Amino acid sequence: MKSIKMLGLAALAALMAMAFVGASSAMATTTQLCNTDSAPCGSAVTHVHEATTTNALLLNSLGNVKCAVLFLSTSVGALGAPQSIEGKFTYSGCFRKKIFGGEEACTVTELNSPVKITVLRTTHETGTVTGEGEVEVKCGSAIECVYNGENLTGTAKGPLLSTAANGEVTLTEQPTHAVKGAFCPETAKLDITTTPLTATYLSS
Repeated sequence: MKSIKMLGLAALAALMAMAFVGASSAMATTTQLCNTDSAPCGSAVTHVHEATTTNALLLNSLGNVKCAVLFLSTSVGALGAPQSIEGKFTYSGCFRKKIFGGEEACTVTELNSPVKITVLRTTHETGTVTGEGEVEVKCGSAIECVYNGENLTGTAKGPLLSTAANGEVTLTEQPTHAVKGAFCPETAKLDITTTPLTATYLSS
């Protein structure tokens, strides 16, 4: 089974977890997440901890699902093209906006951990974050869906370019697909923006 990327991919996302999109792959160079704005990196990031700046959103025809998301990785690869990261997304405070009004509580659980994310620097403080993963979404007594995503792509910026102080990774309307569940829209789209808890630069 595939995995959802994020929250960041991701991620998920996140993921989620990482650093920063923008230019063409032809401009890509080796990548190292760094604690300082220096090249070559003098203090490599050894773990990544990111949180959503606003609730992540899974857009679908049965009512959008919103969650706060955290990403934690203690497995950050060495300098690479791209650099690889493995970690886990966790989801809390989830709820569904019902299509006829009102809300109901949901649980969202990452499956097939760890999520694998890659970070590819393309220009100064800018790169591409990709990943894949799988999540289970349960809302009320009727909705129980499993969604996966492949090649989810995030836009990432380091602290010198992002609107958030420590950097940010953004995925916008990235497609995921239902692989399990009786009352599940075939496609749902993921919106998520995360920021590291400490400043994380893209170095080489």
